[in-house]
Amino acid sequence: MKKDKYEDLTHHFLELLGGKENITYFTHCVTRLRINVKDKGLVDNDKMEKMEGVMGIQWSGEQYQIIIGSGVDTVYNQICAKYQLAKEDAVNEHLDSDLKKSLTIKTLFPTLLDTLTAILAPIIPAIVACGLLQGVLYSVQSFGWINPKSETYVFFFNCAQASFYFLPVLIGYSAGKRFKCSPVLAATTSAILILPAFSAMAGTTIKLFGFLPITYAAYSSTVVPAILTVYFQSQIEKICKKFVPKMIDIIITPLITVMLSAVIGWALLAPIGGWIGTFIANGVLWLYETLGPVGGAICGAIYPFMLMSGMQVALTPLIAQNLSTLGYDFIYPVSSAVSNSAMAACALYIFFKSKKESTKSVSLSTGVTALIGVTEPVLFGVITKYRKALIATIVGGAAGGIIMALFKVKYLSFGFVPFGTIVLAMTDTFVYYLIGVAVSMIVAVIMLVILKWEEEK
Repeated sequence: MKKDKYEDLTHHFLELLGGKENITYFTHCVTRLRINVKDKGLVDNDKMEKMEGVMGIQWSGEQYQIIIGSGVDTVYNQICAKYQLAKEDAVNEHLDSDLKKSLTIKTLFPTLLDTLTAILAPIIPAIVACGLLQGVLYSVQSFGWINPKSETYVFFFNCAQASFYFLPVLIGYSAGKRFKCSPVLAATTSAILILPAFSAMAGTTIKLFGFLPITYAAYSSTVVPAILTVYFQSQIEKICKKFVPKMIDIIITPLITVMLSAVIGWALLAPIGGWIGTFIANGVLWLYETLGPVGGAICGAIYPFMLMSGMQVALTPLIAQNLSTLGYDFIYPVSSAVSNSAMAACALYIFFKSKKESTKSVSLSTGVTALIGVTEPVLFGVITKYRKALIATIVGGAAGGIIMALFKVKYLSFGFVPFGTIVLAMTDTFVYYLIGVAVSMIVAVIMLVILKWEEEK
């Protein structure tokens, strides 16, 4: 009989955590076992990290987290059954405890990052599939192997846009499960945000009910508007479940939930999400123009989080304005070019360092496509999976951003950075572009070495 992947972890679980009496609370989320313990000193971190099936460990505030991945439900149920531990509601633990009880200045960022990562994790395959397809298409047309105007190319190009265009729908479904409301209704309210009829009227303001102003906008490929709307929906759904009689719940609750979420989403929450993106974009511009190399470091450091939240699209108008007024852009080099380079370097380092075939496969394929400018796959498939890789990406991007801002590196159009459309960087600052990219990659790898990144055994 084949050995259960989590058998050793289950068998040694209490031993490695200092005994049953040391555990005060035990639950799980989408990817992690979450344990509160009385005495941190009794936890054997080294042995726990070496257990088969454990992808990593970390402390988040006072909580010990064991990263399992998609098999977390299985190992959680096995451990609870073996040691007669009470099963807890995973979603309530993360939302209610983390967001309400334990939300402090110290835990705010880790909590928000964990929540965002948990929402994005289930949709990684869709993002990776379309992202890799984009990379393949760009490569074959760059080598002249296919005419970019051919019917075949156009067909697959449109296929590659699917997960990005409909990203709010995917986000909505995943967020619905995360916030413990109907994922189907969550996907529906998110889909309302990107209806073509509404997107076609972007910039138009109407008066709903004759008094409530709604300004239509294009929210495809965004993340924050859908998350905010679905979170609101989850609260409305809970209220309906509490007060609507069960006999008519199946009719009334979906109607009220979708109707109110659509109205509040369009009138308030989606614009707030869009405003956040615009605010950050203007902040990036201010950092570059006001703080010089320091601003460049900050731009390079924060870009992964902009990409993670979909806010990088807010940079597009600024880049377009630079191209039209200056004839070149400076945001590309100081943000996406250096960050993409750092992510690619991290992925390729992990490819050479890892012993697992699955990790090698993902890190190599996404690392290569990141070099030509398709980075969603590497970000969601590798970088957010390992906290040390995320730290290395931040530091590498910051280092490269300093170079790009110090020498005011130019980029001639929209493109794929760092190397996909490298011809667009061939200006009088081209040598500094190459130096900035190289510094980002080298520093990212050095950071991984310093942090002692190792594949789980």
